[in-house]
Amino acid sequence: MPRFQITAEFDLVTSIEPELGRYSFDTGEVEDFGDDSYWQTEEVTSSGGSLRFTVEAEDADSAEQYQSVIGEGMEVEDSNGLTWQVENLRFETEKVEEPMTLERARTILTGLVTDGDDEEVREAVEFVFDHMTNLADQLRELDQRIATLSVNLQTAHDEVRRLQDAAVAAS
Repeated sequence: MPRFQITAEFDLVTSIEPELGRYSFDTGEVEDFGDDSYWQTEEVTSSGGSLRFTVEAEDADSAEQYQSVIGEGMEVEDSNGLTWQVENLRFETEKVEEPMTLERARTILTGLVTDGDDEEVREAVEFVFDHMTNLADQLRELDQRIATLSVNLQTAHDEVRRLQDAAVAAS
């Protein structure tokens, strides 16, 4: 099933009203202490929210159902105990392009033929992939043999060069 990466960008908004009173200050040495403070509620907007997550879905429209992870107007609490509201929420949905590999192709095609009723087609797909896997194994083995032969050839070449130099020095 295709995978989609969803990016959500948003602002957080909260209202803050200081809650200070007589006991917030050290009044031990003073007399006739009065607190006539009037604190206004201030709205604070913090921008820069960005979440990214990946989901499996049939298509981009189906992937958008997962946008419920975060929603416009949703309330979230931060580690300071403040409650924030999500605003100016924007989503971007992008299909994750996965490279095609032999194993992935096998899974996809086997899944297609497994759903069908034709046993012969299933056997043919399995045969082709088994054959391709064997060929890949043989290529890896040949690659290793070539690497070994290359090292041996270099060693022989170095030995011939050494013998030639020794013959020139002896004459």
